[in-house]
Amino acid sequence: MFTTEKVKTMENENNLVTVGIPFFNSEKFLAQAINSVINQTYSYWELFLLDDGSTDTSVSIAKSFEKLDKRITVISDGKNLGLPSRLNELSDLSNGKFYCRMDADDIMFPDRLEKQLSHLVSNPEIDLLGTGLVAIDNQNQIIGLRKGEFKENISLKDLLKGTWAVHPTIMGKASWFKENRYDINLKRAQDYDMWIRTVKKSKFVKLNTPYLYYREASTSTIKKYFIAMINLIKIYWKNKSILGFLRSIKMTFVSIVKLVVYLVFWVFGVTSKLIERRSTALKSSELKYHQKTIQSVSSMLS
Repeated sequence: MFTTEKVKTMENENNLVTVGIPFFNSEKFLAQAINSVINQTYSYWELFLLDDGSTDTSVSIAKSFEKLDKRITVISDGKNLGLPSRLNELSDLSNGKFYCRMDADDIMFPDRLEKQLSHLVSNPEIDLLGTGLVAIDNQNQIIGLRKGEFKENISLKDLLKGTWAVHPTIMGKASWFKENRYDINLKRAQDYDMWIRTVKKSKFVKLNTPYLYYREASTSTIKKYFIAMINLIKIYWKNKSILGFLRSIKMTFVSIVKLVVYLVFWVFGVTSKLIERRSTALKSSELKYHQKTIQSVSSMLS
């Protein structure tokens, strides 16, 4: 693993990064996610793999990595508490000054921790730092680059417009995650709810550079989308004191329209077109680079 002098300088007790991955029946992709952490150019990290009552081989996969790397800890109590509870638990487990979010079906760029940590260390006023992403499907094929731009001060308006970062791209102060909690009553969009509640008292920054391969297709079911939209509507009314009555009505209407549009696309079997519209095409040279990077993570498993 290549390590630059800059990375060596950053690797000290003040810059321990905790990576938290919650998982539930993730046997198909979990090993790739873990390998992408192990393969980071920045090595001063700890990884917590938190099971939420899996019934497949996910726990066995996680424990096989725990045996090989002392930086990895697997926790499994056999209970299914739901994602928000597990996210709060991971925040509490963090021993690092910085905490890095990740999902069990995604893949980190090899320099993700290095680049996000460098920006956070250089800008200590930042609470949370999101990034761009490269979308992939269930076969690790590139869908495209997720649209977005660099934003130095994310506002409530930015959140509602959808220009803040996707949840698993975010890294920030562990103390922030310990102080701010996910609502355990929300089945979906619990991150969005927390951003709305905290953005006015926090500093959120987004880098337009991608540092995560985000698996789009694994979450594109009509049931999950319906639950997500219903939870969004709940969030708007739960936070109406922050959003205002008229804005809550407007955002509710927008969510209903999105749900209807998605349902129409689902009926005709073309929901993939909606996913593709979120991203822009990559150049041929970029495609080759990213496919090679993903393949290198997958090849470590053979």
